[in-house]
Amino acid sequence: MEQNKNMEQGGTAVVVPAEKKNENRKREVSGKDVQIIRAFLESVGIYEADALRVSIAVADGKVSAENISADDRLALNRYLNSSTDNDRMTADNAQGHRLNRAFGLLERVSDFCDKQQLVTVNKVLLSIAVNAGDINRAVSSLDKRPASVQPTQGNTVGSGANK
Repeated sequence: MEQNKNMEQGGTAVVVPAEKKNENRKREVSGKDVQIIRAFLESVGIYEADALRVSIAVADGKVSAENISADDRLALNRYLNSSTDNDRMTADNAQGHRLNRAFGLLERVSDFCDKQQLVTVNKVLLSIAVNAGDINRAVSSLDKRPASVQPTQGNTVGSGANK
């Protein structure tokens, strides 16, 4: 019995220093990780970080086209619809724009995935990018978004007449 007690105490003594050593190392790496993450986030465009997060979840098998949450689908759609020209966007050119954005996202997510995962992400991104319901919602919401041109005194009177 006394031998077991000594073994338990000895095991505890061995584990505690190992944990402290790992904790110190984590703190050192943590500072570097924070700098890397910060630089990465500063390099991504509008809505891109969320779209990458969802794409990586797809690559990891946590999300699929069938079980994607409304929030994740919205994050992808925001990214796919961003950088559009509100005045000239129609359903026809919206799909082309969304496909271009999907390919750009796929290129960006390739840094975090292997080839098989990229195939999976590609299928989901393309299915969402060409989804007629998503495209129609995007085009119809463009009318509600403010125009990129700031109103001036000369055009404020007529700006609401077209709606």
